[in-house]
Amino acid sequence: MIRIGIIGLGWWGKQIVMCLADSPRFKVVAGCDIDIKMAAPFAAAHKFDLTEDYKTLLTRPGVDAIAVVTPHALHEEMAIAAFAAGKQVFCEKPLALTTASAERILAACAKAKGVLGIGHERRYEPAMEEMRRLFESGELGRLLHMDANVSHSNFRKMDPANWRRDPKHAPAGAWTALGIHLGDMFVSLAGPPTRVAARTASQIFPTPSEDFVSAEIDFANGARGRITCLSTPPFYGRFTLVGDQGWVEVQEGGNVDKGIPSSFVHCGADGSRQMRNYDPVNTVRLNFEAWADAVEGRALYRFSTEQLLGNIRILDAVTRSAAADGKPIML
Repeated sequence: MIRIGIIGLGWWGKQIVMCLADSPRFKVVAGCDIDIKMAAPFAAAHKFDLTEDYKTLLTRPGVDAIAVVTPHALHEEMAIAAFAAGKQVFCEKPLALTTASAERILAACAKAKGVLGIGHERRYEPAMEEMRRLFESGELGRLLHMDANVSHSNFRKMDPANWRRDPKHAPAGAWTALGIHLGDMFVSLAGPPTRVAARTASQIFPTPSEDFVSAEIDFANGARGRITCLSTPPFYGRFTLVGDQGWVEVQEGGNVDKGIPSSFVHCGADGSRQMRNYDPVNTVRLNFEAWADAVEGRALYRFSTEQLLGNIRILDAVTRSAAADGKPIML
């Protein structure tokens, strides 16, 4: 069993603790948050110790691994410090805000001979797994295009001063919250990105907060993709993969924590369509347990270094392209 400490006990840090509660592979033994008053009742209810200094947590005996679940700009500092302290590291998405930052984290992981976990649990959704199976089987033919939109109004309800609406901590609208998952899916299917053109806008939010982002992405294998995320409408989630022999579309009924089924449509080469629904599963636990398998040498982790870096290259390029009013960025 891996004894893990959680740095950051906001909404998603708490979600991770609850998702791991019944896992035989993990025991949450400690937590850290700068807001002790907020986090203390939760820590007490889940029976783990709490500190407000993450460096104290890193030196605590009996902690094998660290989950970094903090504002994005802190990921590099904390992940590198955890590797240096001899801990395995699971980092929430996005891994970093720039390519250079991601490269430093990955270098620290390699130096420590660690396995870097990443919070892209969407790869473990049953509908997405079936889409991948069809693609890898060759049934969809050559990959031509991917088109995805995940939007919701959660950030609209937040105080405008919240870091999730601050471009310094969460650039390019909802990309670091939503688009980053789609970018991960894109690189896992299409490989290295080569060109990104993106635009953002403040359609509803007052500037400098941005509530719209859309990007076109080209890949080395010739495939192309488009991702759009908005921060103000009711939840909408769709992922479409188009090959020259068929296509798949997945639609989600709600955010990952809502437990709502996903719909799945597969169109074959003859134009026939198969439709079905997939019930939700604990994707966070599946991701963590797959990471545990890799940490313990039982299996390879499905997120390669090249994919992790490719996704952050897209984020980096989206930010730079949007700042230049859509000027394409070559990677």
